[in-house]
Amino acid sequence: MSTTDERVTSATPVWRTRLLALGATLVAALIAWGIANVAGVELTASQPGQDPVPIAYWNVAASVVIFGGAGWLARAILDRFARKRAVLVWRIGAGVVFALEFFPVVFTEASVGTKVFLAILHVIVAAILIPVLGRRLPEA
Repeated sequence: MSTTDERVTSATPVWRTRLLALGATLVAALIAWGIANVAGVELTASQPGQDPVPIAYWNVAASVVIFGGAGWLARAILDRFARKRAVLVWRIGAGVVFALEFFPVVFTEASVGTKVFLAILHVIVAAILIPVLGRRLPEA
């Protein structure tokens, strides 16, 4: 055993790991949409006082890419400008955003099945992205 303090470094670039996580999130969300669609869940929702809008696969895909990308961007900005506290700040922010995501699900006018689907979708996205984007950066 060595008595020196050896730091473990990652051979995989951080951007590649994060891109793969975003891709995995996209695939998982689309699989969830497909299962809900095949199961006969009424995939329509509306805000109070508005007409129902279908929840198409491309809506799910666009949401994952846009909001997952925003989370990645937030983490990259924190890594750049608040390196020592980036992980802590990002994890707290991600947790708050995750909790707040459920308010629109609750207040959306939709069937129970649709609300359950939307809640599960949020959990799937968070379960993949929060651990990956919340990791500490490897030592340089």
